[in-house]
Amino acid sequence: MITFPDPPTAVKKILLVEDNLLFRRVIEHALVKAGYNCVLCESADEALRLLLVEKPDLILSDYDMPEMNGFDFRQAVLLNPNISDIPFVFLTSFTDNKLVLEGLNMSALDFINKETPIQVIITKLNNIIKTLENEHVRSVRELKIAAEALNVKSMPTRTPDVAGYRISFWHRGYRGYPGGDFIDFVQVDSRFCFAFLGDIMGKKWKAWFFTFGFLSYIRAAIRFCVLDQDFNLATIVQKINKLIYLDESLQNILSSLSLLLLDTQTGEVHYSGAGDLPLISFTPANSQPKTVQSAGLLLGLLEDGFYDNRTIPMTTGDQLAIFTDGMIDIPSNGSKKSDYPFFVEKISPYLGKTDSFELIKTHVLNCIDDSNQMDDASIIFIEKI
Repeated sequence: MITFPDPPTAVKKILLVEDNLLFRRVIEHALVKAGYNCVLCESADEALRLLLVEKPDLILSDYDMPEMNGFDFRQAVLLNPNISDIPFVFLTSFTDNKLVLEGLNMSALDFINKETPIQVIITKLNNIIKTLENEHVRSVRELKIAAEALNVKSMPTRTPDVAGYRISFWHRGYRGYPGGDFIDFVQVDSRFCFAFLGDIMGKKWKAWFFTFGFLSYIRAAIRFCVLDQDFNLATIVQKINKLIYLDESLQNILSSLSLLLLDTQTGEVHYSGAGDLPLISFTPANSQPKTVQSAGLLLGLLEDGFYDNRTIPMTTGDQLAIFTDGMIDIPSNGSKKSDYPFFVEKISPYLGKTDSFELIKTHVLNCIDDSNQMDDASIIFIEKI
């Protein structure tokens, strides 16, 4: 009996592009038996259409195919920035040295001969995927070391102590990378405290790099408005937006923002949003959560973002949750869909409890991992006590 080496710990999806039905079935059987999720396409055209909605962990492609051969398929993949970073391996009976070099020069990770024993093919793929996983771990570690060396953080180390409120937050970067989500608090005095959460458009370090520019502008705008005794959130967000819109280094970089102002004297929470998700508001008297939405546009989109200011009265037991779209993005048939009602339904049983946030962490947030996370996920939870 043929045995296969252990695949990587998380189930990986491999796209197999092969026009020969018999060989396609043989490789599919071997990949599934080795613990992989295998997606099949019999032509490059079919594969390109599939890649519009699915993103596999690795593409395994034949070279000799009708209409579009493996090299043309590879070039098409490279020209699409949404899929160009997917690891690519050729599997073909054409083993001419010149052909092999041409394939490898297109950033293919390997050029495997079809006549290679099946067990060896699976071992090669295991080694490639494990190497990529190790590189991912190394990249995350190096980014964290760099961030610590520069003393830059997109997440606070603790929550502020605000009289009459309990504030909690949680964050998980996409696959462990520092990402485009950011959270911070600005405590003005014993009466006022700002809390804000945002999401730079993009993934991993490309978005993470810009979080510090956005954070600097947000903090500065808040401080300058406070000095002028201007606590109108719509005005503050408009100033933040204008600074970002006019900054050439941030051109075409957009971000959502949820900005809250907690007032310990009135018990009110003021809110203004920029392209963000609706807040979830829970009042024990109503027993059902409701949404609070702001109409403002994403930061940096237009010079005038048309921001508004909502006021939310808070009494003992009332709760608010603000979060980024990583909380509502879920895998669906190999692609991503956003399901806001699904997330509300998930956390609703734990709202109104004395330990609501701990219950939400245990039963919802801690269930988010590499198998189901599609983006950076962040949440701020505020309770009136």
